[in-house]
Amino acid sequence: MQTLAIAERAFDRHAELHPLATYMGIVSLHGLARLAVLTGDSRLREKARAELLPFVRGEREQSSRNFKNYACGGNGTAFLLWKGLLPEARATVAAYADELIHDAPRDPGGIYCMPGGARQGAIWIDVAFAVSPFLLFAGLALDRGECLEEACDQTLKMVAVFRDPANGLLHQSRDFKGKGLLSEDHWSRGNGWGMLALTELANYLPARHPRRLAVETAFVDLLNACLAVQDAEGMWHQELTWNEASWPGSYVETSGSGLILYGLGVALEKGLLPAERRDDFERGMRSYLDYITPAGDVFHTCQGCLCPGEGRMLDYAARATKRNDSHAFGPVNLAFGQAWQLGITDL
Repeated sequence: MQTLAIAERAFDRHAELHPLATYMGIVSLHGLARLAVLTGDSRLREKARAELLPFVRGEREQSSRNFKNYACGGNGTAFLLWKGLLPEARATVAAYADELIHDAPRDPGGIYCMPGGARQGAIWIDVAFAVSPFLLFAGLALDRGECLEEACDQTLKMVAVFRDPANGLLHQSRDFKGKGLLSEDHWSRGNGWGMLALTELANYLPARHPRRLAVETAFVDLLNACLAVQDAEGMWHQELTWNEASWPGSYVETSGSGLILYGLGVALEKGLLPAERRDDFERGMRSYLDYITPAGDVFHTCQGCLCPGEGRMLDYAARATKRNDSHAFGPVNLAFGQAWQLGITDL
């Protein structure tokens, strides 16, 4: 199966089955925009523009969102603006960057937090992927250093709060089950969300930026923690520290696995991990195919999951999978696009 075709098909399958005007769609749009730039393909460029321009024009409004930058198409819009492929988005991206920096709700530590309701003030790692790449790409596009600083600050603060010192993996949330309480999990997609934010920072933050070393250190530390729990087939489980041997009900979770593989692939491209880690990447990519059909259907993706039950490992591990869940497709696009970037055209 051709990696580039798999990546594009994942986007198309998402668009066929689910609306793109959701935070899950934002990930797939991010992947499509990146694919267009990596390949230099004019067809993919026009496809990405056609998908993102309705957001920029306000024609594809989201029904609900925690952060307003989703409304303009999020990370993918800012990325294409930076790359000179979506100049129409300049004013819109600048406005949403301003809103994030000056008006978005924060916890006492300055981390973007739940904006309202019973969980007002709670923080969760999912936010890292939603805001940090957008601010990074906006800062690069608009030559605004404060956006780059905010992107680094948000991600590094969240990683510091959620990192489990015992194993280097991330918990998902704090304050959802009581003030100051962290969820007990090391959830696959939660670690993937943190990985996605760190990956984009490690990939695109200017080499001389003062936070560059801190970003690379956090990125490599999380990758090594994830590699320590990679299973024999090259994938990761819903609760990362459990597998079939330690808990018979444990299952491979594809969205988190895809995001981790994306990060691993970028680290290999940037020379941030030893070259022999490419074997771990290729093994994971081959196993990923076991969960993807030629038509683009994706299996073993955890459904929406925000501190379920009491936030225990068991509560996360018990969360059901769903074929073609809306979270499934963006990670496929990113991971297989990066495989293509590394010269792996067929699997």
